[in-house]
Amino acid sequence: MNRRSILTKTGKGLMEATGKTSALSRDLRNILKEIDGKVSVSELLRTFSKMTEPELLEALKGMEREGYLREFVGKQDEAPRSSIPRAPTSPSSADGGEDLDFTAFTPAKPSAKTGEDSRLQAQAQDIARQAQATRAREEAAARARAEGAARARAEAEQRARLSTPASPKAEAQTRAQAEALDQARREAEERQRRQAEEKARRDAEVRARVDSEQGARRDAEERVRREIEERTRRENEERAKLEAEIRARREAEEKGRRDAEERVRREAEERARKEVEERMRREEVERRMREEREQAERRARIETEARAQVEAEMRARRESEERARREEEERPRREEELRRRAEQEARERRETEDREALERSLREQEENARREAEYREREEAQRREEEERARRESEEEAQRAEEEEKRAEEEKRAEEEEKRIREEEKAQAKAAKKARKAARAKERAGENAGRGEEEARDPNEASLSAREIWAKRRPGSLAKQFAAMLLLTLVVAVAALPFVPLESGPYEKAAQAWLGEPVKIGTVNLTLLPIPQLKFEKVVIGKQHPMRAALIKAAPVITSLLEDPISLKSLEVENATFPREFLPALLQDKGRRGSLGVQRISAKGLKLDIPELNLPALEVNAILSDGALQSVAIFNAERRLSVKLQPQGERAGIEISADAFPLPIGLDLTLSEFLAKGTVTKGELALSEAEARAFGGRLLGNVRLRWSNGWSMEGEFAVRQMDAGKIAAPLLAGGTLQGKGVYSMKGLLPERMILNAQLDGNFTIQKGSITNVDMTRLLQGSSSGGGTTLFSEMSGGVSADANRLLVRQIRMAAGLLSAAGQVEMDPQKNLSGRMQIEIRAQSVQARAVLTVAGTLQNPQFRRSN
Repeated sequence: MNRRSILTKTGKGLMEATGKTSALSRDLRNILKEIDGKVSVSELLRTFSKMTEPELLEALKGMEREGYLREFVGKQDEAPRSSIPRAPTSPSSADGGEDLDFTAFTPAKPSAKTGEDSRLQAQAQDIARQAQATRAREEAAARARAEGAARARAEAEQRARLSTPASPKAEAQTRAQAEALDQARREAEERQRRQAEEKARRDAEVRARVDSEQGARRDAEERVRREIEERTRRENEERAKLEAEIRARREAEEKGRRDAEERVRREAEERARKEVEERMRREEVERRMREEREQAERRARIETEARAQVEAEMRARRESEERARREEEERPRREEELRRRAEQEARERRETEDREALERSLREQEENARREAEYREREEAQRREEEERARRESEEEAQRAEEEEKRAEEEKRAEEEEKRIREEEKAQAKAAKKARKAARAKERAGENAGRGEEEARDPNEASLSAREIWAKRRPGSLAKQFAAMLLLTLVVAVAALPFVPLESGPYEKAAQAWLGEPVKIGTVNLTLLPIPQLKFEKVVIGKQHPMRAALIKAAPVITSLLEDPISLKSLEVENATFPREFLPALLQDKGRRGSLGVQRISAKGLKLDIPELNLPALEVNAILSDGALQSVAIFNAERRLSVKLQPQGERAGIEISADAFPLPIGLDLTLSEFLAKGTVTKGELALSEAEARAFGGRLLGNVRLRWSNGWSMEGEFAVRQMDAGKIAAPLLAGGTLQGKGVYSMKGLLPERMILNAQLDGNFTIQKGSITNVDMTRLLQGSSSGGGTTLFSEMSGGVSADANRLLVRQIRMAAGLLSAAGQVEMDPQKNLSGRMQIEIRAQSVQARAVLTVAGTLQNPQFRRSN
């Protein structure tokens, strides 16, 4: 199959193309619809241009293998085929040509390869003509070379003859030879001309014959093509007619088959209905016979039972009389045995109780010793913490005292310098006063002598006031007036300084360089009394989730009051709001950035902006070194909650201690004596160690709390020495609970995490009791409810989520009594479950199944067998 192949559909392919069957895919069915016995593979390639040629050929070959199409006409376009055989031809008497043989083009066996064969035959004839022309040229060249050699030989002989004396005989011979050569040359030329004319005639005849053959072949090919098309059309019509007949026959067969199937189905239904009726009739007969037989058996059984009952009553009366007689005889011995057994049981019970009391006292002593050791360890830890806190406070006090001493020394040096300046001014004033006295004495001496002259010289002086005259006569009064004015200006400036705002730009830039966050300050004021202090109001730190502070008080370094900006020692923040998103900025390493020199930060009324938790206002103390945060301590107003942070790069170590710690997860549970340590980042709190007291025991474990995308919490837990009665009252009364497990919960808000909580673990309860049921009496059938079941140990697994709490694989041991089963509780605290109880002793063995129902407040236990 190649690009020139013409394909046609088979009967199977026609049914597939018309939709009678659907075995092929949609793409192959579309290709099959285009095949009509006329289209070639190349035309199919143009129609389905999205398919490559190998894909289309592979699809066509696959359908040909499966019988959907076949190759109707094939044309080869690669290897040349042998030409069509012809019968030998003879020259015609009229024109000397050859008759053409058309036997290969008879309609009896048409061939579609004639065009290709004629082309190949023409190529062969051209090659033959070229070979013949080449041979002719080679013969002419050989003749020309022979003639040239003869001519050269003749000229050589002529030259030789001219160079020697010629004799008449030799000349005659030479002439004869020359004439013979001329004659031979003329004959050779004439023969060559005739050969060339003969060759040209033969070439013209061959060309005319080839042209006539090609024309005849073209006519034959056209006739064959028309015959093929006509035959193809007739075959297509016959095929369509045959396919229509086949389709009609198949439809008729299908209809007949459906009718037969319908008939068979109706017959089968009728037969089944009859069989069912017959079976029902037989069953009815059998039922009647069985009822009659059962009635007869029942009557016989009743008669037998009545007879057996009478006999049993008589036998029982005889046995009772005999037993009464034997009991009367054995009563003293049995009473003695019962008395001895009761004494033995009482003695064993007392020994058991004494042993249990001793074990209980030993365990209580061990527990008290352990608790006392834990208490001492906790007290020791608290004492160490108090000592460490006192040490840090003493260091801080010493540091503050040292700073105060430095400040006092600086103030003392300033006072000494000021005192020295005042003494120098006093000495200068005394020297000036002595000089003025000497000058005044000299002036008085000259005044009396020249008073008359002065009065004559200044007649207007009489009109001046006494102050003007005194000022005019005292040359040193101008310096005093200047000093008084300077002092007055300084006092006014100091008094007005708190009311003159400072420029906030330098402080904003310095804070932004230190914190790495944009900082906006509303106003900046400086006060000098009673102590120098800077006040920053309406401070906003950060951009997306800013920290806001109503007022920040800063203690400046005295020696930097004339610098810009002023260096600061400590900050006091009041009424600040701290969002949780600001935590990464707080944990960043700021040691290499520009620092304002702050060494301590304290905050009062700090509100953590976490609306989901509703935390109270807190107090914060932070210690810094070279601008980097070293430690943070957070307390509540009552000092019952303490949180300590220690920055460690992108995270911070955290320690939490609280007297009472309510869980903000939507669960009404408060933990006491809560202690935990771990790390915190901008989106996660990981507590590797956590311990608290709850339900009279201890709760230990770890916690991983995340809040970046909603809230989630997970971890592991273990319980020690808890009171099971406080957890599952009133179902359980007393018992020491121990266990461990894992938990996880999540929610959009913290208080909704309990709605998506899961818990899985196992537990063991030692020496407890189950209320509202006495399983021993219930097993013996002498109790309908109430009482208490004491057990020495109960164990099992627990699984809980928001919809149910399942206690599974319960194993309980209570002396000779044992129990196993499971109990489930829904959110409304309704109970459901089953317990299999069993008593095993040497003389008694009993087993029963209890159904658990009711609620946690009023559990119900019923025997189901």
